[in-house]
Amino acid sequence: MMLRALSAPVQSTGDDLIDWSISTADVHPRDRFEYWYETSRQVLGPYETRPDQPARFEGDLRYLRVPGMSLSVFRCNGMKSWRTKRQASQLADLVHIVIQLDGTLGIIQNGREAELNPGDLCLLDLGRLASFVQSSDFHCLVVEVPRRDCEARLGPLGRWTAQRVDGRRGSGVLTSTFAKLLPEQMGYLSSGSQAQVKHQLLDLMAMALKDAEGDALVHSSGRLASLLRLKSVVDANLSNGAATCEELAGAAGISVRYANQLLDSEQTSLQRLLFSRRIEKCQAALADPAQAHRQISDIAYTWGFGDVSHFGRLFKTIVGMTPRDYKKLSLGTVDRI
Repeated sequence: MMLRALSAPVQSTGDDLIDWSISTADVHPRDRFEYWYETSRQVLGPYETRPDQPARFEGDLRYLRVPGMSLSVFRCNGMKSWRTKRQASQLADLVHIVIQLDGTLGIIQNGREAELNPGDLCLLDLGRLASFVQSSDFHCLVVEVPRRDCEARLGPLGRWTAQRVDGRRGSGVLTSTFAKLLPEQMGYLSSGSQAQVKHQLLDLMAMALKDAEGDALVHSSGRLASLLRLKSVVDANLSNGAATCEELAGAAGISVRYANQLLDSEQTSLQRLLFSRRIEKCQAALADPAQAHRQISDIAYTWGFGDVSHFGRLFKTIVGMTPRDYKKLSLGTVDRI
């Protein structure tokens, strides 16, 4: 479906501003969600979603883009959204700053859970799995910036993602207020000023996140520590084909049930994590010229797979091709199982 521009460009003293809107208001009710899904993905990137009211879905979005930054102001009447691993991998170079305008937004990423109320802010790493719950009166502003610019001010992003910043006080309200002015004022700025605004917003967001870090880490440190410990145990047992989920969870000091609750935020489970990490190791070995002489079955056994047929099926499901084809594509050679 082609994107329909429904608004005229705003006044601008720069030559590079793009400003357009989409809305379901003039779309037949039976087509509204499909229209929203197709057009919004062109702005927000690939994602999956389930509306609260499929037959009564309503949404609108305004999108502004200037060099090095884009702004999206959108609302809907409730839905749940998430990104798959494949979708996230397509967006690894981007970061979103989310400013809640009305309603609530629930976010899960990196083992953290945040609920944003009007004025609150949050940082999202688009290259990582995430899930969202938008309320029936949802309305927010999303500022998209290059990952490199954000990391230049904050360092590795895992420490900051899905950390709620209170937009009612201190540096949080300063950042939130500044960001909310941008959609209406950006068009009146010169190209040079537009570029400067991005740096000012990132500086404010960095200050707000660092000010909020204390409260947020107290809230999430227990879950995060358990999740990191669990992943460390899994990585240490990738070559142990006899390891069970019960043994792995026990070694991390938690139950299998709690392990799966922690991993649910990344849309996986303990067993799927174990298998996917083993497949990653097998991929690396199959693509390594120094290991080109090894049989595929030998690599599978090395990384904990006792059944080569099961390994082959699982590899194709996760990677999208057979181990033989993957090795051939990576090395230009053919090997036998």
